[in-house]
Amino acid sequence: MGQATVQNWRRHADFPDPVVGTGVPAKFDRSVVVAWLLAHDKIAVPAGVPSATLVLWSGEEGERRFRLDDPVVELSGDAADEDRLTGWMTDGEADVLAVLAADEGASVRRLTAPGAPPLAVPGGVRVVDRFRSGSGGLRVTLAWPAGLRGTAARQATGGLVRHAVPYSAPGEACQCARQVCGGLVPTPYCAEHGRAAEPAMEWHPADGIRCTHLSRPASAEQPA
Repeated sequence: MGQATVQNWRRHADFPDPVVGTGVPAKFDRSVVVAWLLAHDKIAVPAGVPSATLVLWSGEEGERRFRLDDPVVELSGDAADEDRLTGWMTDGEADVLAVLAADEGASVRRLTAPGAPPLAVPGGVRVVDRFRSGSGGLRVTLAWPAGLRGTAARQATGGLVRHAVPYSAPGEACQCARQVCGGLVPTPYCAEHGRAAEPAMEWHPADGIRCTHLSRPASAEQPA
C-alpha cells in the first residue's frame, strides 16, 4: 500500500502502534495490522496465502489434521514462556480444534509451517483466542509450553525426536547423529549405542529449548 493510504489508517485512534520508527515510513507488526484491517472491513480474508498443516492428537478424540491459512508461528526463547500459532480457520474446524484442545489434553504430533522446521509438542496445547473479523473470517490462536517443544519425527504419525546426552564422549566408531548440545540421536546400526544411547544423563527433545540450555558452558549455568 502507498504511504498516503497508511497515513489515513493511522488517523484512527485504535490503529496499532509501529514497532520500528514513529514517522514516515514506519514498520508495523503485520499480523496485528491485518487483524485491524479485517475488523474495520478494509480488506477481505486473503486468498492464496501460505498455509500450515497442524496434526493434533487427543486420547479421547484421536488424531485430526487442520489447515491454518496465513499462519504466524512465534517460538519463545524462554523455556518458561509459551510458543504461539495463529491462523485463519473455518468455523467447523475451529470448533473441532477447541474440543481437542479442551483442558490442555491435546498434543502436537506435527506442525509444518512456512519458515519454521517441523515441530511437535507432547501436550499442553490450548486455544487462547478466537478473533472474528469484520468480513466474517475466523482467526484462531493456539499456545503451548515452550519448554516442551521438540523436533517432529519424520514418520507420518509424528511424535518427538528425542536424543540423549551420554555420560562419556562418543567414540570414533559412533555413527549416531550428533546434536549441537553434545547429545546424539541413536541409530540401530551404531555398535556403541544402538537405539539405547545408554548410559545417558538425560533424554530431551531434539533442537528444543532445553538443548539450547544444555549447549551453554557449565560455568554459565552456575550462579556467581
